Amino acid sequence: MSSPTHAKTVERACDGEHLAIWGLADHFERGQLESMLSELLAERESRGSRVPVVSLLMRSREDASWVAHAIAWLGVRGRRVVVRTRVVMPKRVVAALTEAQELNAGVIVELEVAHHKPEVQRALLGDQADPAVALLLQAQHIETLEIPVVARIGPVMPGIHDQPNGFMPLVRNVEAADVRRVVVVVGQLHAQQIHNLVSCQRELTIAGLLELGRAYAVDAMILLGSVPAPADGAVYKLRARRAQVFAHALERIVTDLGLELPGCGCRSHCELVARPSTNGYAAGYESVMGRDLFAGLELR
Repeated sequence: MSSPTHAKTVERACDGEHLAIWGLADHFERGQLESMLSELLAERESRGSRVPVVSLLMRSREDASWVAHAIAWLGVRGRRVVVRTRVVMPKRVVAALTEAQELNAGVIVELEVAHHKPEVQRALLGDQADPAVALLLQAQHIETLEIPVVARIGPVMPGIHDQPNGFMPLVRNVEAADVRRVVVVVGQLHAQQIHNLVSCQRELTIAGLLELGRAYAVDAMILLGSVPAPADGAVYKLRARRAQVFAHALERIVTDLGLELPGCGCRSHCELVARPSTNGYAAGYESVMGRDLFAGLELR
């Protein structure tokens, strides 16, 4: 079966599972991308699940080739494709999105924006993440192509985004780019993020770092750089109630500015790509439990 390092179910969409897929550049280079996509979908479908929504996670420009190919492959099989990117998309990806949109495949772009300061953006999203302003600049071009764009604000964290100038400048940038749709995502705190935040602590406040430590139960001395960061693989989470209250407070700010949160009850953007359906099943939806699953197998 498929490796869990390449896919996970994000949530329940309104009409099935929402699957996120990432890291398939090597499979594309080996000519195995389509068979891998089939396997990832079939793993869920074999349990009786429908997978009408697939997010393709673009974490670096090296992902451009496989993401562009996957957009087309998934689109012709009736999947709603969400390209979630933290880098400015190369032309080949934009072209693939445009072609899929012209075929009424149902595509959406989610821009990962975590902070208005580039150093903190990279600390939270990784070294290859582009500045939020660069992503939002491309958003203006994408929307001229009539492709829906959503600002995915996150990971948001207490101690960073509830501090003075920790959240509002980013939201103002989103507003200025005329991106009206927003998702707010409360983050877990990973060991690599802790290491990155220690390296750019001059961009944050001491009070904020102390609050971050309290919220995630991380030793303040670690966040201040006085004690070594935890080993890779460590993950710290907010208590469920704290995360809910924190998200609600930030969402209130967003809506007070006139920006829109998902209106369908899930975060799969169902309302943006409504298409004709029969008995609740999306038109054009094609199961991979057939020729696609076995297309890459060599008969002996």
